Amino acid sequence: MFEAMQNLYIFDGLSREEIVYFLMMSETIYLKPGEIIITEGEPSDDKAYIVQSGSVEVIRGGEVVAVLGSGQLCGEIALITNEPRTATIRVKEPAELLVLNRDEFLLLVKNSDKQNEIRAEIMRRIKENFKNDLEA
Repeated sequence: MFEAMQNLYIFDGLSREEIVYFLMMSETIYLKPGEIIITEGEPSDDKAYIVQSGSVEVIRGGEVVAVLGSGQLCGEIALITNEPRTATIRVKEPAELLVLNRDEFLLLVKNSDKQNEIRAEIMRRIKENFKNDLEA
């Protein structure tokens, strides 16, 4: 799982030790098809998820806009802001998800020498993904 996390943009600039620490602070959940992880418009629960196995659907306005599989991230806006959820995430295939908590993530970024770059990159990617979804 370390390799998958290391390749995610939210971890760009973090050391191996920082990522391993974050992995140790995270938990794994197992979900069945049809289960809802996140509901569009609801308040953030300060959690993001990395798909370890299986797949999930990203739904905006009632339409599936993406399917995410192993090594992909969803709900990352909750790691840096308390904005309402921008999409519903529903399990498509039996899934194993790594749960990332905001407090641990912010502590990790705060202690990093590259905190400004990490935050700027996350915001850039979020805006880019949202723009791409609107154009799709």
